[in-house]
Amino acid sequence: MKQVRYFIVTLIALVVFLAPSISRGASFNASNLISDSNFIDIHAMTASQIQSFLVSRGSCLASFSENGRSAAQIIYDASHGYGDASGSLEGITINTSTGTVNPGVILTTLQKEQSLVSDPSRCTELILNKAMGYGCPDSGGCNPTYAGFTKQVEWGSWQLRYNYERAQGTGFSDYQVGQSFCWNDWNGTNCGRFDNRATASLYRYTPHVYNGNYNFWNLFHNTYQFQVPAYDYSIVSQNEYPTLNQGGAGYNFIITVKNTGSQTWQKNRVNLGTSRERDRIPAFLREGGDPSGWISPNRIAFQESSVAPGQNATYSFWMQNSGV
Repeated sequence: MKQVRYFIVTLIALVVFLAPSISRGASFNASNLISDSNFIDIHAMTASQIQSFLVSRGSCLASFSENGRSAAQIIYDASHGYGDASGSLEGITINTSTGTVNPGVILTTLQKEQSLVSDPSRCTELILNKAMGYGCPDSGGCNPTYAGFTKQVEWGSWQLRYNYERAQGTGFSDYQVGQSFCWNDWNGTNCGRFDNRATASLYRYTPHVYNGNYNFWNLFHNTYQFQVPAYDYSIVSQNEYPTLNQGGAGYNFIITVKNTGSQTWQKNRVNLGTSRERDRIPAFLREGGDPSGWISPNRIAFQESSVAPGQNATYSFWMQNSGV
């Protein structure tokens, strides 16, 4: 009896319909510095990816550690709401369930504030004590309560997420989505509008256009290219695959896929599609179970109604060896 073993990940490719592209070299827009979904994408980088980034840039932080944790681990933990990156203020709670901001946002802020990514000589006590510029107002001086690399990263990350949360629908009167702004910078008066919560957060952290936020935008999008693609994914898991006998019972395959892009997936817009050759009509039969996963002879829809960035999509479908 003929037998076929299927390893689904090698046979199925993610297919996106109507997916817009992102231009990394887009013109600077003072009113929209970064998308909300990208700003709070705490899963954008693992601790090892942060470490690799620091090494690749020749940063002194690549070899820095404090209280038994590497700089990369400190940044990763702060992104996920640990330590002083967790807390409540004025009805807004930030903790390990919410996380704070994208690790790339933290890295960019470290560079914007103190050049700690690009300059291998910057890891001095004086510089590390004000690494994120947190508690260091333009009027001068830094609050010693927040001195030290770990405290700076944790408090700075918390502040950025707090700013984000307060920017819409929480009753505050300043730094709100839709409000206009004007600041005097080295090149004159620059005005705009807070188009989203992330932009409002960054301006509340650094209330200047060209004396800070242009630098953030340019570093994040162009120098470091942290911009998350609109549509991207990673395989989280799939159930064990059996040996399918010709003419035998079908088998329900389940694949879990994480949305690692910046756009929310809508049902029937982000589907699994056949590959080898792409878009071929496979020798699979939808027998032995619920066929609802298949929306065409070579497309499979996920079960959820929509899948936001960082969430998982579940693709459940039946297959049977037809012997073809």
